Amino acid sequence: MPVWAAAVLVVSALLTALGFWTYRAVESSLRELRGGALTSLLASEVNALRVWVSDELGHAERLAREPRVRAAIAQLARTPRCAGKPRAELDALVRPLLREVGGATFNVLDPAGQLIVTRFPEYCGLYATPAFFAEVRPVFAGEARFVRPFRDEARVAGAPRLREGAPFAWGVAPVRDESERVIAALAVAAPVDGVFASILQAARPGSSGEAFAYDAAGVILTLERFGERSALLARAAGAPEGVALDAYFNARGTPVIGAWRWIPEYGMGVALEMEAAEAYAPLRYLSIAFAVVFGALVIAVFVALGSAFSVIRLRRESGRRLGAYRLERLIGQGGMANVYLARHDLLKRPTAVKLLKPARATDEMIARFEREVQLASSLTHPNTVEIFDYGRTRDGLFYYAMEYLEGQTVAELVGRSGPLPAARAIHLLRQVCAALAEAHGRGIVHRDIKPENIMVCRYGGVEDFVKILDFGLVKHMTEKHSRDLTRTLRILGTPQYMAPERLRDPADVDARADIYAVGAVGFFMLTGRKLYEAADDLSLTSKILNEEPPRAADLAPAPVPLELDLILTACLEKNRALRPQRIADVAEALAALAVEHRWAFHEKILG
Repeated sequence: MPVWAAAVLVVSALLTALGFWTYRAVESSLRELRGGALTSLLASEVNALRVWVSDELGHAERLAREPRVRAAIAQLARTPRCAGKPRAELDALVRPLLREVGGATFNVLDPAGQLIVTRFPEYCGLYATPAFFAEVRPVFAGEARFVRPFRDEARVAGAPRLREGAPFAWGVAPVRDESERVIAALAVAAPVDGVFASILQAARPGSSGEAFAYDAAGVILTLERFGERSALLARAAGAPEGVALDAYFNARGTPVIGAWRWIPEYGMGVALEMEAAEAYAPLRYLSIAFAVVFGALVIAVFVALGSAFSVIRLRRESGRRLGAYRLERLIGQGGMANVYLARHDLLKRPTAVKLLKPARATDEMIARFEREVQLASSLTHPNTVEIFDYGRTRDGLFYYAMEYLEGQTVAELVGRSGPLPAARAIHLLRQVCAALAEAHGRGIVHRDIKPENIMVCRYGGVEDFVKILDFGLVKHMTEKHSRDLTRTLRILGTPQYMAPERLRDPADVDARADIYAVGAVGFFMLTGRKLYEAADDLSLTSKILNEEPPRAADLAPAPVPLELDLILTACLEKNRALRPQRIADVAEALAALAVEHRWAFHEKILG
């Protein structure tokens, strides 16, 4: 008995020390993970804002360069301020363009800061406040500027009556006369409850999180809390960016953690906050677990050791068992999951098993993973990868089994063999369109069609057989949960193959986004080049939104049939209303081309 008592005391002391050390280690690791997640999400949010601001400034500059707009503003600059007829002519000229670009209103300021044109009559002839005019002044030196959101009382001095409604952010561009001298500044408004708010809402961390913009004084610029001072920015102590992982109280008295980043060129910053209880919820569960452990001390020691060895054994990549499948080797890695070659215990057939990474096993990621397998398994077209089975591992990770394909992706094929002949590209694109036609017919949009997700393989004795892979970004056009998951996954995907409307608003996506991607993939097949080249994502996004795509016939090393070039050009229209409206239409056009440009694998490849 004394020996057992001593053993229990020693084990208790060791377990107490181990428990304390484990708690501190988990706490430190969780804080580091939360900090990294907030920083990463914040960087994505800033990038999205940069894209939007670049787009807004581009619209304002194009509007300011419009010859009729320049002429009308030049006439106003020579007449008494707010003259009725010239002002009405300019308003009639600009208003339809504002509807086109999404602006709510516009102002024109002269070099003295006087509002010479405004759609709110009470402001006409008044002067901008010094704070607002200081933001606009660089425009008169020829520099387009984004101006952070201002309330009207902080923007217009001495107004007898203030406009009702949301504050505006502004894209301001210089207006030049015939001698290219800057004579005025054209300011196009963007309401803070419009795209600006939707970009911030898309970055909300967790279920309790919120995102907001703030000015240099730490005043919040988000509509619901506009003018409120941020408790997070009071802790920032002038630092341009940082993370506050120690809980503090927000304006509602709730303990939260947060991260912030100042954007100097916009005169504002972006911050994220989420409730500390949600952020550190695993620590609460860990405390409960320790209480249970100490309730049955000796048993818990052996159970914990046994569980540890079991977890180590289950997580070995080689020989690990998932249901009826035994993993053999890793064959692919992605940001969210790994893919293994596996073999069914009874059927002995090779199978590809996709296993969610432990670090990605959040409720949101599991829901997305389940949606991927459920929607993909509903598709039966032979050019779509077939799903066999799905389930969870003993430690709760989600996996699914699909057919194992031996071949190479289009990216690998072009990388090794160079640009494809037109006949082969037509042959492969027809199969891609056929698979998408079934998906679109069921209301499913793939949203991630790219060379890496198109496998070219030998299938059932048929060469150059196409299989579409990876339905991780799939969206169902009619199911509400699909749209909800999309809001939090706005930054996923490959920008090179994203349609312009998806970059502007990821929730506004339909089957025509896949048609755009098919055009971009076809361009890659024929030329061996990406549609746009850029040094960073911001420049790339700007090109996708604003530059006309090159023609495949101009860059392909081999002749490209005119009809094929026109099909791809139509698919790549920036305005989706000008693209083919159905993937079946693209498939029919390619089928007609295939009659003249026949591809026979054995003749062309094997000689």
